[in-house]
Amino acid sequence: MARLLLAVACLTLPVASIADERPGHAHVDILVLHSYHQGLPWTDSEQDGLRVGLAEHLPRLGLFIEYLDALRFPLRGPDAEAAAAQRLAERYASMHIEYLVATDDPAYRLLLAHRDRLWPGIPILFAGVNNIDSRDIAHLDRVAGVAERPDFFANLALIQSLHPKVDRLVVVGDETRTFASNRKALEDANATLARPFTVEVIVRHSLRDVLAELRSLSGDFVIFLMGRPFDDEDRIGAEAVVAEAVRGATRHAVYSAWSFFLGHGIVGGKLVSGKEQGLALAGLLTDLYAGKALADLPRVIDSPNRYLFDYTELDRLGLSGHSLPPGSVVINRPASIWDSYPKTFAASLAVFVFLLALLALQRRNLRVKQALSAEIEKELVLVQALMNAAPFPMFFKDVALRYQRINDAFVAFLGKSREEIIGQTASAVAPPAQVSVYRSRDEDLLAEGGRQIYETVVVGPQQAPRDVVFHKAVVRLPDGRVEGIVGAMLDVSELRRSERELRELNEHLEQRVAGRTADLAQSNVRLQQAVDSLALAQDELVRSEKLASLGSMVAGVAHELNTPIGNALTVSTAMQNKRNALAAELTQGVLRKSSLDQYLSHGESGFAMLVRNLERAARLITNFKEVAVDQTSDRRRRFRLLDTVEECVHTFTAGVGARVPGFQVDVAESIAFDAYPGALGQILLNLFENARVHAFADGAPGTIRIGAQALPDGNVQISVGDNGKGIAADALPKIFDPFFTTRLGQGGSGLGLAIVYRLVTKKLGGKIRISSEPGQGAIFIIELPATAPEVDSGDEVTATHAAWAPPAGMNPAGTGAGDASPLHLRDELLDIRELVESRAAAATTRRITDAGRRRLADVFERLDKSFSTEDAEAQVACDLAFHMAIIDLSVDPALQKVGAAVIPLMYGHMRRTLTRLMPDPERRDTLRRQHRAIYEAIIAGDPDSASAAAAAHMAYVRTQADRREETAAS
Repeated sequence: MARLLLAVACLTLPVASIADERPGHAHVDILVLHSYHQGLPWTDSEQDGLRVGLAEHLPRLGLFIEYLDALRFPLRGPDAEAAAAQRLAERYASMHIEYLVATDDPAYRLLLAHRDRLWPGIPILFAGVNNIDSRDIAHLDRVAGVAERPDFFANLALIQSLHPKVDRLVVVGDETRTFASNRKALEDANATLARPFTVEVIVRHSLRDVLAELRSLSGDFVIFLMGRPFDDEDRIGAEAVVAEAVRGATRHAVYSAWSFFLGHGIVGGKLVSGKEQGLALAGLLTDLYAGKALADLPRVIDSPNRYLFDYTELDRLGLSGHSLPPGSVVINRPASIWDSYPKTFAASLAVFVFLLALLALQRRNLRVKQALSAEIEKELVLVQALMNAAPFPMFFKDVALRYQRINDAFVAFLGKSREEIIGQTASAVAPPAQVSVYRSRDEDLLAEGGRQIYETVVVGPQQAPRDVVFHKAVVRLPDGRVEGIVGAMLDVSELRRSERELRELNEHLEQRVAGRTADLAQSNVRLQQAVDSLALAQDELVRSEKLASLGSMVAGVAHELNTPIGNALTVSTAMQNKRNALAAELTQGVLRKSSLDQYLSHGESGFAMLVRNLERAARLITNFKEVAVDQTSDRRRRFRLLDTVEECVHTFTAGVGARVPGFQVDVAESIAFDAYPGALGQILLNLFENARVHAFADGAPGTIRIGAQALPDGNVQISVGDNGKGIAADALPKIFDPFFTTRLGQGGSGLGLAIVYRLVTKKLGGKIRISSEPGQGAIFIIELPATAPEVDSGDEVTATHAAWAPPAGMNPAGTGAGDASPLHLRDELLDIRELVESRAAAATTRRITDAGRRRLADVFERLDKSFSTEDAEAQVACDLAFHMAIIDLSVDPALQKVGAAVIPLMYGHMRRTLTRLMPDPERRDTLRRQHRAIYEAIIAGDPDSASAAAAAHMAYVRTQADRREETAAS
């Protein structure tokens, strides 16, 4: 109770305030409550930091200071704390306190506990609160401050760097809860070191016992001071007393984490400084005074620790020469000479500086003279360099009109040496007739001043007249005197010539435009003829493919008919022999009943076999007639889809012989069409053949599934799928393109699916799509109207190309036997091919990549090897692949599109011509050299040579084709 009354009495003492210092219109009143008593170094240092930080604003602040004195007279229990808080509130009830400031834990806890009751809504700012962070106050309103947290890890690392051979750390503590908390933090930091210390802790109630235990220790160790044991009067030892006593009890280095021990025997460390705490707290108050919101400020500022050292201890331990952490502050450093004798040092330094200044001035004058001379020379060189850098002639004349400076372009223009011109007048460089003109103009310019621009004709060194524009100006010195004339000459001869040519060009422009227009019209006509010829050729290939398919079907059906007809012939022959034997017995009169019974028995079975075989042959012939008539006549009729599918399946299985895939048909009998059964049969047969050749190319057994269903809109959906090897993803977009095939040179024409697409979309008015994944087979989905659209059945070209009409004077069917081929415009197609291949070779040379070079090298290597064999088919296929690769690598969409249409078409129609060329060794060697020349020019990166080689190759191909036609005609 006595301590409570004493504490309350302390709060009633006169307040250490600066209220009297501020003007009567102070803006902010602040109540500062220190946890400990005035005179305690730690508390005084916090107060000092607060005052220093607020020095600029002190005249406008009401700063009221109170000391809780909790160290000497701690408040016992909540009632004592409540009484102390009540006393504070009553004392400042008349003041408008805007901020509550607490230093250290007791004051912070007191204000926090009673703020809402006594000072509701007033912010609390704190400093020196141990080991607090933002999480501890996240739930508190209007509370912020500065934490006191010793940096034990930094101090331990510092000790290891200054004492690398020491591995023992003796910690001196006390019996307070603060030390217990800090001890755990120290031990946690020590555990994180790469080489932890062996920690020994000394905790005793009295300082005397601590010192006795320190003196009893042996070996090498470092002391870390963290507590203040009680003195002989049973009071908490003062910081200075404890530090000096520990230092006096041992020769070992003493470190700490608090600045109030510094200067009393500790070496130093990264210390918690009361002044730094006060400065940080003042910073928060300054921000609030400047108008910042409390919510915008950090809730908890980390402990502002600093590296502080005592030079006396550093020197005693031989550490004064060690490098300390950056920003370290060292106290008690010996004063330097300028600190001991400042006046004498300043006078001596002034005399020395004066002498140095005199020497420097003399040297500067000398250097200025040298620099001026060098600068003048430099300027002259620079002016001359600038003049020489100009691409047009430049000169400078003095008032006597003599050339004093000229540039290299002026010398080159006149064709004379520099020595022949410098110091001379215009009479040394120009004809007499021009000299008088130059002199007259120069004299006028000197008299009038300003600038002068004029154009005249100047005779060059080869007596060639040149149109020159002169730009001249008077040069005046700063005092206004005329120094001479500077000038530049612009040779505009080429400009004037271009202007004359432009005038002449404009005069004949209409005539040239008309000529170019006529040439363009002729080129368009030739191009249209070539395109028309290409369309005819494509239709001819489609018809040829259909007839080839029909011929293949005839051969297959004939092979299938051979078995039943042969069986029938065998049976009929046997029956004839039996009849002859029976007739002989009857003639001879030896006919027996057994012979007649045997004849009748054999006859019954033979006739049955004969009927079965003939019926089978009849069915084959009927099916073939129906399919063949449908395919060749384009006859439109009503038919059941199931009948057409079964006829096509039967015809296909009869015609392919071995490797016949299995069929699964799922078509309703009710589905019927009013359309062209021949076109539908051609579609099915082409899809069957495509599956057999491509899906089951490796000979593996497979199944083709045909399905159909009626759609709600009246159309019919037909699906033809297989379980073969599928189609690569990059081939799907091109699967219906004419001449696209994955079996080039192996019998594939690339027209089967193109015909399917045209028949579905043009003739039957439907649409087709494909779905496939590698290894999962493929399925074609066809959607057809039950009633096909009307088309002209008289000519297939008209039916499939309704919008196309042949050019004037051209009969699509030809004018005679010799014109049966649609390639009668061969020269135009060869012109297109030569243009495409020569331009593609040049474009590929410019754009080819490393990957493209490897691809082209691989294609060329196969082509070159094929020329060493007698396989003409392989040579043709490799030749086509080589040219198509060059077009593809050109990365030119136009060349790729035209090339893909023209070149495979011509290879297909000229296959027999090319294969006849190959066996001739001389022709084969010529083709081989030509292809190598194209390849080597592309690889060498010479587009002109590549284009020329491609053009030469096409000229040779044209020549060989002409010779073949001449031979055929003869």
